[in-house]
Amino acid sequence: NTHFSNTGDDTYALWGANSAPTGVTFKNGVAVSPGIMRPNWYGVCVATYGLKEVVFDGITCRSPTSATAIIPPWGGGQSFYSTSMFVFYTSFSAGYPAGNSLTIKNFTFTDLEGTPYEESNGHKNKPKRGEMVWTSSSSGKKAPYYLVDQDKVNVIVQ
Repeated sequence: NTHFSNTGDDTYALWGANSAPTGVTFKNGVAVSPGIMRPNWYGVCVATYGLKEVVFDGITCRSPTSATAIIPPWGGGQSFYSTSMFVFYTSFSAGYPAGNSLTIKNFTFTDLEGTPYEESNGHKNKPKRGEMVWTSSSSGKKAPYYLVDQDKVNVIVQ
C-alpha cells in the first residue's frame, strides 16, 4: 500500500537487468503525475527493465497526456513521457529470459482529474503524442501498456 506523487521519473520500476528476479509483486499502489520533475521529457507510472516474474495487482495510475512531449535524439522518434500506464523496456541491460511472465490485474488508469482513460481513445501498440498506448496481451485482453520489443516480454492481463 503506497502512494507516490510528482516523481522525477518512472514511479514504480523494477530494475532486474539480467538477474531475472522472480516472485516480485507490486500491490495496491497509487502513482500520480509521474515524471513531472522533468515535464515532457520522460516518466510513466510503471516501468520494468528486466525480470523473470512480476505481478502488478491493484495499481492506480493518474497521469496526464502530453501533446508536446519531447522526442529525444536517442529515442528512435518516440516520446517517453506519459505514453501509457506500463512500459516494458529493453534498455539499461534489461533481460527477459525465456518463460518470463509479467501479470497485470485490477488496474485503474485515469487522467489527473480522475477521468478514466479508455482504450478506444488511445493508440494501439506504439507511443503517439497526446494519446495513451493500449496493447493486447497474449490472452487477447487489452491494457494500457507497450512493449519496446514485442518478442521478449510475456504480458498476461487478468
